Formats: sequence, C-alpha cells, structure tokens
Amino acid sequence: MRKIAYILSFVMLPLVAMAGDIKYTRPVLTLKNDTLIVEFSMSVEDVRVNSEQTYAFTPVLREGKNYYAMPPVVVTGKNGDYKMRRQERKMARRFGFDNPFVVIHGRQENREDVVRYKTSVPYQAWMDHASMILLQEGKECCEVDLLDITVIEPDVAVETPALPVELEVCDPCKEMVSFLTPKEEPLKVRSEQSTLYIEFPVGKTAFDANYKNNRSELQKMKEILDPLEDGDLVTFKSINVCGYSSPDGSVRTNDRVATQRAESFALNLKGGYNFPKEVLHVTSAGEDWETLVKMLEEDQPAYAEKALAVIQKYDNLDVREARLKSTLGMATYRTMMNQYYPRLRRLSVSVDYEVREVLNSEAARLIYTNPKLLSLQEMYRVAGMYQPGTKEYKEVYEIAANTYPEDVTANINAASANIISGDFKKAASYMDKVKDDSRAFNNLGVLAWLSGNTEAAKEWFQKAASVEPEKANANLKKMVPYENAVQKQRILR
Repeated sequence: MRKIAYILSFVMLPLVAMAGDIKYTRPVLTLKNDTLIVEFSMSVEDVRVNSEQTYAFTPVLREGKNYYAMPPVVVTGKNGDYKMRRQERKMARRFGFDNPFVVIHGRQENREDVVRYKTSVPYQAWMDHASMILLQEGKECCEVDLLDITVIEPDVAVETPALPVELEVCDPCKEMVSFLTPKEEPLKVRSEQSTLYIEFPVGKTAFDANYKNNRSELQKMKEILDPLEDGDLVTFKSINVCGYSSPDGSVRTNDRVATQRAESFALNLKGGYNFPKEVLHVTSAGEDWETLVKMLEEDQPAYAEKALAVIQKYDNLDVREARLKSTLGMATYRTMMNQYYPRLRRLSVSVDYEVREVLNSEAARLIYTNPKLLSLQEMYRVAGMYQPGTKEYKEVYEIAANTYPEDVTANINAASANIISGDFKKAASYMDKVKDDSRAFNNLGVLAWLSGNTEAAKEWFQKAASVEPEKANANLKKMVPYENAVQKQRILR
C-alpha cells in the first residue's frame, strides 16, 4: 500500500528542484504473446552529481490505481569502483528490484549518457490505456527524496501484434496447439490384402507369369512382400490365397478349378519368398454370385431386373445359371458374361504379419520407405528429431496421418504440425475429419483465432476447457493482445 500511495500521491506534491533536465524519446510498447516489451531512450547528460549524491529515474506504467514500476536508471557521484551500499540499494529495491537497469558513474570522464532502455513486462489489459511516468528520486547523505514525477507519455499506445501470417512459421502456435499421445502398441500386427486378376488358358490351372497380363498382377504382390523381407523387421504369421470363379459351368467344376488355380499361384509365390511353408493357406470361395449381384445393382444394365430376380429365386447354383440363360436369352447372357464374369475370376490374397520394435535410426529410414511398419509412437520419435515448423517436422506428421487416416490422434497432431508451419488450410482439412471429437476443440479454436474470428475461437476454447483446461485457458489469455489488432483490421477494411 505504501508503494501505491508513493506513486499516486504525486498530484499533491509541490515540484522541487530537478536533478537536471532528462531528455527522452517517445516510449514504444510492443505486445508479444502475453509479454509487453517497453523501449525508449533517455539522456542524463544534464544530470550533475557530487560525490555524495545519487539519483534514480524509475519508469512506471500507470492507469488509475494500477501501476507497474520498472528497474530504475541510477546516476551516482561515487567513483568508478562504486558498489551500491545497503542503504543506497533502497532506490532500486523500492519496487522489488535487486539491481537498477543501469548505474552511471556521474563523475567519470566520457561517461555514456544515453540509455537505451528495454525491458519486458507481464501484460495486463489495463496497460492498453496507461500513461508512462518517470519518478525522479534523489539521495544525499542518508535520505531519499522524491524530487519530481514527469509524465513521459500521457497515453501510451500499445502496438498490438498482427495475427500470424499464412505460410510462415507460427511461433505463438507452438504452445497453443494440441499434440495428443497415441495409445501404446506393444505388438504391431499388420494385415494387407490384394485382389489379383490372374488369367489362365481355358481348361488350364497352372499359373504362368508370362500369360497375358499376369506379370503386372504379380507385381501387386511384390509391392506388398518385397519391403517385408527387408532385414529382420517382419515375422509372417499367415498368407491366405483364396480362389474365386465365375458362374459359367458346373459348381463342382468351378470349385475344383478355383482351388487348383489358387494352389498353383501359392506355390509360385512360395518359391519367390522366404516365408515358412506352414504360414501359407489356400482356400476356394467357388462361384462368386455375391459380387455379381453387387455389380448388377450398381451398374443397372437393361437386363439387371430380370437377372436379379432369377438369382434371388433359385438357391441351386446350377439351376440358377440355367434359368439365367433361358430368361435373358443367350445373346443377353453372353453380354452379361463378357461384361462381368472376367472380374469374378480372381484371387484374393491376405498377408498377416508382426513387426518388431524399431530403433530411431531405423524409424527415420522407414518413415519414408515403409511407414506402415511403424507405430505412431515410433513416427513421433522421428518428428522429435526436427525443429517444429521445419519441412521435415511437418512431413513426418503428415505421413503418420496418411498412414493411419482414421486415427483421431494422427489427424489432430498432423493439423497441429501444419498450424505451426503456417499451412492453415491443410491443417483445417485434417481437423475436418475429426471435428466432432472433443479432443479437436482446442485446435479448432486456434484455427478460428488465426482466421480472425475471435468469438468462435473463444467458444471453442471454452469447450476445450473440459478436455485440456490448462491449455485452453492459457489460449483464452493469449488471444487478448490480438483482439485489438483484429478490431483495427476490421475498421481498416
């Protein structure tokens, strides 16, 4: 209370002789996040002191009953070896400072009289309308007296920061966005599927890689299996090859042919890769009526209604085929057969495997070559190798989200990395996938704030407070300095 009274009582004090004329520049106050940077220059050239005198010049922000004092500039007549004695430290400690901003030895030749004053102040809303005053205190012998209070600037203009710019690193966003911790994945189990349209000569079941388009179909399996044989990363658990046939011909024959063709392909596959024989399994699904029905329903050819009615009516598959021929007529039946049956004759291959835990050096390579072998935790360890805002940092989080597109954590974290990097549009695309999840509320607030929609941002942060109270409340405070800037932008528009 004594400090407050000390500052506020100047209106009742008669002005006494000044220590000297103080020249100063207009103070500049810049707001960065929740910190106010105060800058101005002052000259103490005309302040003359003897060996017993010490003067302190203390800048103070003041608005009504609110005030904030900053470290004083001290001019003393002590010699060059001067060290502030206990009683003299009172001039710096009056407002809680252990030391002055600077001590100028007044009796030295060629003393530096111009002080470039710069300090940081915790921002408070009242400072937007504060004045800057300069307390001038003098000490001679044992007493410290308030000599004068000068108003440097009656209404200090706080320079509010502009909102972060798109495509530039957003430094304040680094603390504002949410990064979620993924669930642990102690056992990495993976499964991959591929559909192969392997062709066989009529009546033949032996696989021939060079027959028609089989080489390109085989390439599909190579793209799955080749990376899995890189080192000792993978343990194969099951490789299932299932054969499908079209409904032309007897059911019994089609089942046998589908099985034999699947077996022939599986043996060829085993010969090219180093996985245990016991993990290879061959099955047959026989005639694939289910897929035929789906294609007819989707395409709706002119004969679809008649064909679907026959399929639904007859359970016996041989009878069903015969009724289709008689109902549709052979010309129409051949049209259907040529259009749809080749797509029914296929092999479905599934590969199930486990991946061991990888080292960071291995993860740094796999993130670009085979990211599906990594867990989210392993991917994020790679991201930790890069500085937030860099291309590589953002890239790793994007790969994680693209590898696990349905994972909420992966999408939120990818959005956060993009926000930091300044790609707000891409961040919004990730957030759009998970916008209904409460864990997304904080990032949605950040994006709203970046767009200048402070009201929407406040609403999102208030919602996010139930999930991330500390971060959400901090973000609400961080918004305050920018609101004036947003308002100014709207006025200018």
